[in-house]
This record gives sequence, C-alpha cells and structure tokens, in this order.
Amino acid sequence: MIKGNLMNNTKTRRKGSMLQDSLSKIKYLLVLAFLLVLPMQAMAGMGVVPVIDQTDTGVERLVSFFDTRGRDTFVQVTNTSSEKVNIHVQVYDVASIFTECEECNFDDMLTGHDTHVYDVENMMTNAVPGMASEAVCTELGPDTYGFVVISLLPQLSEQSAGLIGMFRIIDESGYEYRANSAGSEENFIADTSVDQIVNFSDANGHNLSDLVGITYVDLGPGDVHAHPGIATTFGSPQDQILILDQDEDPISCSPTTFACAVGALDKGIDNALPNSKGQLNRVCASSILNSNIAGFLDLPFNGFTCSAASGVGNPDGSCSSEPYFVGFIGLNNGDGTGSMDSWWERGRHNVDRNLEN
Repeated sequence: MIKGNLMNNTKTRRKGSMLQDSLSKIKYLLVLAFLLVLPMQAMAGMGVVPVIDQTDTGVERLVSFFDTRGRDTFVQVTNTSSEKVNIHVQVYDVASIFTECEECNFDDMLTGHDTHVYDVENMMTNAVPGMASEAVCTELGPDTYGFVVISLLPQLSEQSAGLIGMFRIIDESGYEYRANSAGSEENFIADTSVDQIVNFSDANGHNLSDLVGITYVDLGPGDVHAHPGIATTFGSPQDQILILDQDEDPISCSPTTFACAVGALDKGIDNALPNSKGQLNRVCASSILNSNIAGFLDLPFNGFTCSAASGVGNPDGSCSSEPYFVGFIGLNNGDGTGSMDSWWERGRHNVDRNLEN
C-alpha cells in the first residue's frame, strides 16, 4: 500500500461523540491532518468520562484500535502544550505469536505543539532536537490487531499539558477507517449512564463490520494494564442486548464479553453484518437488515471482571484497579467505502426496553 501523506482530509461524522467545538475554534495546525481532532470519552468503572469540551485542552490518555491484517494502521498524537511532554506508549497485540495480548511499551517525547504519527508495523520514536528517531516494538508486523494506549507522564511533564489524537486504518481492499482516539483524564466526575448504543446501516453497500471493545485497568499516571482475564460484559438474562431496526422493532441477543483476547476484541454485529476479518463471533445471531436499511444495538452494561491470572483480580472477580472500556464501530462494503465511529451512550437515544420481542 502507499504510505504517503495518510492523515489528510480527516473527517468526523458525529459532532456529539467527536468534536465539541466548531471548526472555527481550531487553534493548532497539525502537521499531517490539517484538522484538530479530540478524543472521545472512555467508559470508566463508575460511568462514562465526559467529552472534552475545548479544543485546546486535551487529555492525559489516548486509546486507539489498530489492525494489520491486510491493513495499515497509523496512530497520530499531538501535544496541545507549548512545553515539551513525555509520553508512555503501550501497544497490546491480541494475536501475537508469542502470547495472547502481548504488550510492547516505550517512552517518547513531544516538543511544544508537536505531532507524531506511529506506523504500527514500523514504529519509530519521535525525532526531537538532540534525539534521533529509533525503531521500537519491532516484533509487531502483519496479520495482527489490538490497541495502542498513549499516556502523559505527569511527573515529567507540565501540569497544563494535554494530548489529542486520531487513528487511520487503510485496508488493502480500498476502504479505510478513521476515528478520533478515545480519551480519559483523572479526576473527572463519572456519569452513571454506562449503557451503550451502536448505530449501523447498509448505506454504501456496507455488509461487514468491526465491533471493537477495549478493556483495560488504570495502574496510575502513565500506565495501564490489559489481559485476556480483564473483561467487560454487556447484557444479561434479565437485561438483554437488543438489536433494533430503524422503526425500533427489537430482537433480543445473548450477553457478550469484550477482552484483550482473540475473538473477544473485534466482533461482528449479526448475520447481515458479520466481522470483516471472518471471525465467527457476531453479537447477535438474528439480523434485522433483511427488510430494513438501518438499525442499532442497545447494549446494557453488565459489569467488569478481572480474573486472578490478570494480576489485578479480587477473590470475587472484581478488579483491584479501576477498569475502563472503549468502544469503536467500523462498517465497510469490502471494496471501496468504510467508516468508523465511537459507541454512544444510551442517553442519546430514547430506547423503550419494555417492547415485546
């Protein structure tokens, strides 16, 4: 694939879940993007971290999905501060040949208002005055997927510093995904609305999906931890996942769990929108697009769990460190068009969960 100026013409589809200020308020010119992107919210153990309202603030942590299974992934990070900042980059490789959810991590530096783009298959540190760029995470290569977490190291950085970022995934079939990185910040008041909505449609012939769910725990400033035993579950026998058509006619689906594990990070939606990489792990066995062109998943949050093997599990299966969840939804037609966005809070839709199936 051509790996040239790959961050141009960045677009977002939903103002509510992406940019909170108008484009007229953009303050910083990104080297490769020409559009300032803001992180969307990450769902914490007690709720949903609010969306950042100002384009010149940024957050302390960014989370991005990556995929090199016939795809190229580029993760962009920008320092909103005029001072240099130090960052800690963690890459979790779900399908590593060494071990499931293999971690690679390194420290990097951004000068004031600096932007750096990481090519996941050829990761290089940022070149700054007096410090040359170096190859890192060289074990990463094709045919894998996972997520990237970029955190400020506040003990080494200015308190006023913040990060903004986005990622771009280009498939060899000709379509691409672009989305703002999810973000979280310490000391935010969490919303109690943790149920999630995923919109989808067959617009542009979309018939494939990547329903991505990322779970990790916060180990403190600059550090997170992910493991196959750290998981987020949606749905229960009493509060089922619903798949609804555009008229909000529902069909119930079984509970589903997302974790840093093969088959549990990137799923399909249903039979009409199976996983784009052929994984047989769709959330709903029934489809609603046969007679309708659009719909959504209503995913009631059921809880976080941490196993003893994860290193952060309590005896009752709860997590000893605060867990977080990030959701992305990608749709494509397997040929020339694709889009990616964040999951929404249920509060953005008025879903009647008392509807008869």
